[in-house]
Amino acid sequence: MPAKEVLDFYGLKGPWGTFRYGVRFVWRFVLDKVAFFCFVKSWRTSIHRWRGVNIGKGVYIGHEVMFDRVFTDQIFIGDDTSVGDRTTITAHANIPSNTRLKKIYPRQIMQTRIGKGVWIMPNVIIAPGVTIGDEAVIATGSVVTKDVPPRCLVGGVPAKVLKDLSEHEAFKS
Repeated sequence: MPAKEVLDFYGLKGPWGTFRYGVRFVWRFVLDKVAFFCFVKSWRTSIHRWRGVNIGKGVYIGHEVMFDRVFTDQIFIGDDTSVGDRTTITAHANIPSNTRLKKIYPRQIMQTRIGKGVWIMPNVIIAPGVTIGDEAVIATGSVVTKDVPPRCLVGGVPAKVLKDLSEHEAFKS
């Protein structure tokens, strides 16, 4: 049975709510696996939309990209953004067991927002609740745990601003 807080988040109650959530979860899980192995980029993007990820127009989703499996509808990706291969984008964090750690680290569900024209290179991890500004670049292998300003290059673990791109001639027209 899914955690009570997941059912509460979606406003589902009783056995029928549990069943509806189970069907939704299995549907999203199956679509996740299909998208993971899909070699046609336009199909991959469409499949992730069907899973509930909010994806703008002209977005490229690379191979083996993982979106949050439970709260896919809390992820927003702006138009003309590219998400590199093997990137992970999450919208919640929790300890799934019923240990005392769950009292210290309760489930957190936060919208993750990626702006327009963002370039996310491969193998990036984006933590829940992060907002990435328009036209930002996220370097390969970065772990993004805090908001990223627009028009900058970030990289590292954890990701830090490496360069301000707003003064580049590409943005002066």
